Amino acid sequence: MRGERAGDRSRIARGALALLIMLCASVASATLSSAAPSQQDVQAAKDKLSALNQHLGILVEQYDQEQVKLQDIQSRLASTRAEAAKAQATALGAVADLNARAARAYQGVGSELEMLLGASSFAEFSDRLEFMGSMAQADADLATRAATAQQQARWLAAKLSDALAQQQELLTSLQQKESEIRRGIGQAKSLYESLNRGYHDALAAQRAAASVYTISPPPGGPPPALNGNAQAAIDAAYSVIGVPYQFAGSSPESGFDCSGLTMWAWSHAGVSLPHSSEMQYAVLPHVAQSDLQPGDLVFFYSPIHHVGIYVGGGQMIDAPHTGTVVQMRPVEWSVYVGAARP
Repeated sequence: MRGERAGDRSRIARGALALLIMLCASVASATLSSAAPSQQDVQAAKDKLSALNQHLGILVEQYDQEQVKLQDIQSRLASTRAEAAKAQATALGAVADLNARAARAYQGVGSELEMLLGASSFAEFSDRLEFMGSMAQADADLATRAATAQQQARWLAAKLSDALAQQQELLTSLQQKESEIRRGIGQAKSLYESLNRGYHDALAAQRAAASVYTISPPPGGPPPALNGNAQAAIDAAYSVIGVPYQFAGSSPESGFDCSGLTMWAWSHAGVSLPHSSEMQYAVLPHVAQSDLQPGDLVFFYSPIHHVGIYVGGGQMIDAPHTGTVVQMRPVEWSVYVGAARP
């Protein structure tokens, strides 16, 4: 009997222990579940990050375009300054010549009258009068030239002033856009870090699945380009895989944005491109998607604000957005709008 009671107590103890373990596991599971975001929260956060990156992409494209315009204005300013200086020098020279002529005319009034009265015939008198008239006309022409040169200098000065005002307005706009981009980058980084803390391994796995990139060319190397120029651009792009994204960046030292990368890569093939994805699409010959070749540029979104270098096999090398690096990844056909060949 005592053995049976001991067995009962053992079974009860084991049952109580199992129940306690189940309760502890349930509490731990409930605690973990309540602390972790739902799948809907994950998707909403990812959608918000994607929308923010799209907004940043548009701002970076505008920034790059206005930098191109700023360089044009600075070039025109230098030309206008040279024109204004030349016109001013002409005006000063004309005024000096006119003053000298006026002084000589004042000093020679008596001699000119004697020259007229000393004529021995009417014909000689007429010739001398005509000569003096031509001299007076020359003085009048000189005065007109001086006045014209001075007016030209004033007009060029006004043009210079307008160009300076335009430059200042553009600089202000660039500074505002830069501040907006920097704020957006800060928001993107904060959101990224929050996601990383909240989802840990799950988020890392999702992020790796969503944006896997290759640090080196695939086995056998990249598909060969049809010409040496394209191959030089592709090789340059491969050489900077892993370099961080940086808005307005265009070198391995500073980092790259999307059009900065394509501009830099194709410069290794001797091709000069503007630092703007939309401008690159506008100045280059377009090619059909079915005719894509390694080295072609592929463009995305409407309005266009992203570009990558096609390397064959449905893959491209690009600098996607802040928080990423230059990488090789599949072409995003869902937002593809066209291609062009440098």
